[in-house]
Amino acid sequence: MVRYSRGLLHLLSAVTICTALLAESSPALAQASKDARAAAKKSLAQSLSGPAKADFDAAKLLANDGDFASALIKFQSAYDGSKDPRLLWNVAFCHKNLRHYAKVLVTLKRYVDEGGAVLTANDKKEAQDLMAMIEPFTTRATFRVNESGAAIFVDDELFGTSPLTSPVLLDIGERHIRVVKDGFRSYEKALPVGGNSEVNVDVTLEKEVHEGKLIVNAPANASIFVDDKQVATQKLELTLLSGGHQIRVTAPGMHPFQTEVVIKDKETRSLEVALEALAPAEKPKLRVAVGCSDTEPRAPEEGLILYIDGPDVLAPTQVKRQWNDDQKKNVVQEVEYTLPAGPHRVRVAITDCRPIDVNVNVDVQAGARIDGALESDRFVLVRGPLGSPGWFRLALGLWMPGGTVEHKVPETYSGKVSEVIGTAIEAGLVGRWFGAYINGTYGKGSFRRVTFNSHYALPDKASVTWDQFALRFGPRFPFHSVALGLGVSLGLQELDLDQVRTGHKSGVAGTFGQLDVQPLCDWGLFALGQAEKPLNDDRFFGAMQLGIYFQPNAKCRKERSTKVGLETNGTPPSR
Repeated sequence: MVRYSRGLLHLLSAVTICTALLAESSPALAQASKDARAAAKKSLAQSLSGPAKADFDAAKLLANDGDFASALIKFQSAYDGSKDPRLLWNVAFCHKNLRHYAKVLVTLKRYVDEGGAVLTANDKKEAQDLMAMIEPFTTRATFRVNESGAAIFVDDELFGTSPLTSPVLLDIGERHIRVVKDGFRSYEKALPVGGNSEVNVDVTLEKEVHEGKLIVNAPANASIFVDDKQVATQKLELTLLSGGHQIRVTAPGMHPFQTEVVIKDKETRSLEVALEALAPAEKPKLRVAVGCSDTEPRAPEEGLILYIDGPDVLAPTQVKRQWNDDQKKNVVQEVEYTLPAGPHRVRVAITDCRPIDVNVNVDVQAGARIDGALESDRFVLVRGPLGSPGWFRLALGLWMPGGTVEHKVPETYSGKVSEVIGTAIEAGLVGRWFGAYINGTYGKGSFRRVTFNSHYALPDKASVTWDQFALRFGPRFPFHSVALGLGVSLGLQELDLDQVRTGHKSGVAGTFGQLDVQPLCDWGLFALGQAEKPLNDDRFFGAMQLGIYFQPNAKCRKERSTKVGLETNGTPPSR
């Protein structure tokens, strides 16, 4: 570092401090020059006005109090508001006291360049002398970056983007250099700056790499697979993208090895694989994936039984399962059995299904496989679309009520079933052994007069409007595609005989019997007979409903779409 005499340093401080605190004079230090200019032009304090004058006055107070960082902000604000170049001298003064030597030189150069006629020759000379004093405390740094468009920071201050057209002026001391660009790794370095001599900063930005190396050492003749692709034998050195990868190593007569490795950026992972030999007497595998009424494989705990070459039951060795997102549980993929190589006669049985015998030829290496579905053998009451209903039901039908009406009417009127005809709409919940339904009906027709006990002028035939809303429920008995139901019904009805009476409402209670026929999984026909009695009348009336209903049944569709039979090692299904 260059050392200066104590007298020179005192002179530098005296020049800057005195100049900053002058409120009514120009930046020049010589008294003669100040007097000459004062006679010819306004002083700095006199030329400023408004916010610029207020900032200037505040800056003087802050500088006089030693708060040069705040004074710098106010002097800079005064300059930005007035553009008076003489204020740059005060800005440089604050930078000097904050030891921002490079910024002192830059600011003084602007002071001279922008001052023009405002500054005297002596003002400019004083600035040049001060620049000569400060310059040994700075260094010029030339940045050479291998990538254009990179942002160059010195002590977290942006100096520009590469390539820089001219050297950067830095203060002495240790400077923190940082160069960044999208897609490249950040470059950071601590740079010692000693003053005077120029320095070159060479920056090489490296692209961000998202890959690493995998090394696998395996036994002789072992095949190495990466993500189900064979890439090497015995030894592997491979560059892979960062992330997880499946590694599998196989060799004849050895148990396969499989694992997952995670490769990180620029990381080298080593994997030593030791394979375990197969037991000499190890038997090949028979894999069974058979369902009952559908192709969803069943496990031994769900009733799967295998008989091998006669009445002997074959014990399972493993049940493989896999998570099913739709069912939200682990479902069976296949059941493994061990048995000697060669031909065998196997009977596959599952509870509630008819067993099937099949011939299999078990290979010593590949083993054998049985896939398919068995036919349901469940009791007729618990199978078919009506033996396993889908709960929801919606029906539309023809309603035909009939009966005798006498309550509060001078004469008796009656109507047979089919003389009033209407529409019935029904929704219900249907289980295997029970059903509950909400039924709404509306009909029109005519009733005929059957008594003539009064002298009222009543018609022999009266138009009828009859509507009813009822809840019915009771047990049901399914027989595959046919079901019988019975139960009780409760509801409200309104019966209106035109020209006789209007709007007679009453509660209704009764019984019903129902026959459902459902040849399709989702659609069926129904016939319903009802015997009901108004709560305020002793007479019964009857009604019939005939119609169609929609009762979705996913289980039925699945069963009927399943092809019954067993397939062994790719051979056609056998029954």
